Amino acid sequence: MGVFECVVASKMNPTESTEVFTINMASNETLNEPVRLRRDVESQSTKTNFWNRHGLWWTMGIDLPLLLILLALIGLFEMGVIPNHKAGFYCNDPALSFPFNGDTVTSQVLVSTLLIMPIVIVAITEYIFLAADFSQSRILQTCKNTFYLYRTYVYGLLINLCVVEVMKGLVGNPRPTFFDLCEPDAAKTCKGSEFVADFKCTSQRFSSWYQMDSYRSFPSGHTSMSVYCGLFIAWYLQRRAFNWRHRTIFLVPVLQLLCLTYAAVCSLTRITDHRHHWWDVLVGAIIGVASVYYAVIISSNFTYYHSRASDAKSEESRRTMRTLIYDEQRPVTVP
Repeated sequence: MGVFECVVASKMNPTESTEVFTINMASNETLNEPVRLRRDVESQSTKTNFWNRHGLWWTMGIDLPLLLILLALIGLFEMGVIPNHKAGFYCNDPALSFPFNGDTVTSQVLVSTLLIMPIVIVAITEYIFLAADFSQSRILQTCKNTFYLYRTYVYGLLINLCVVEVMKGLVGNPRPTFFDLCEPDAAKTCKGSEFVADFKCTSQRFSSWYQMDSYRSFPSGHTSMSVYCGLFIAWYLQRRAFNWRHRTIFLVPVLQLLCLTYAAVCSLTRITDHRHHWWDVLVGAIIGVASVYYAVIISSNFTYYHSRASDAKSEESRRTMRTLIYDEQRPVTVP
C-alpha cells in the first residue's frame, strides 16, 4: 500500500506545529484492476466476435457431422446392429428369475423429462432474473441465455449417454428379469448351478429389443441420466436464482428438492421394479454425478459471455468507486 504524505504549514502562525496528514492510497495493483477488467471484457468480446464469424462453418462442417455420427452409433447399438458382449449366467440363478412387470418410470417419461424439464425451468428463470441493462429485447436475450445453458446441458447429457452405452456393450450383465425376458435356450437343458457362456433368447412373449436388453443391466441408464438432470437443474438454480435477499427464500430450495426427488424416484424404482441390480444403480448414480461435475466445473461451460461481461462491468464500477475513497488517518503532530 503506497503512502502519500501532505505537509500543511500554517501561514497564520509559523511557530505553530506543522501537521502531517497521512492518506492511504490504493496500490498500483488496485488502481490497475479496472483497466485489467476492461481489457478482459474487450478480449472476451473479440473472441466472441471471432466465433460469431466462423462458428457457422465449424458447426456445419465439424460439429454437426460428429453429432450425427455419434447419434447414429448409439441408434445402431440400441437396435442390435452393433453387437454387445454377453456375460453369461448361472442356471437357476434366483437373482435373475424375477418376473417382468413393466417400468414405474418408462423410457418415454424419462426421455421427455430429460429434454423438456431443463429448458422450461431455465427459460422461466432467465426471464425472471434477466438484468435490465441489456440493449436487446427481454425475450430475445432470454432465448440466447437459455440456448447457451441448454447447450451445456445437452453436452453433458451426451457424454453421460455415451459412457453408459459403452459400458453396457462391454459388460453385458443380465438383468434381474433375464430369464423371463430372454428365456435362453440353454436354461432349459442346464442343471444345477452350471455356468452358461453361450446362449440364445427364445422368448415369444417379448420383442427382440426386450430380449436383447435383458443382458444390458450394467450400469443403469435411467439412474445416470435422471441423476444428471436433477443435479444439473439444482446446481443451476443455486447459481442463478438463490439469494437470501429475495422475497421468498424457500421457493428455490423446494424446486431443488423436487429435482433431487425426481432423480431418487427414477433410480430407486429400477431396483423395486427388478430392472437392475443395486450395483447397477450405484454405478449409474456415480456416472450421473461425474458427468454433472465435468459439464459445469471441469469444462467451465456453466458460464457464458454476457454474464461474465456484466459481472466484470459491475465489479469495475465498484472498484473504481473504491479507488476514489481514501482512508484518512488521524493527524500526527510533528514537533
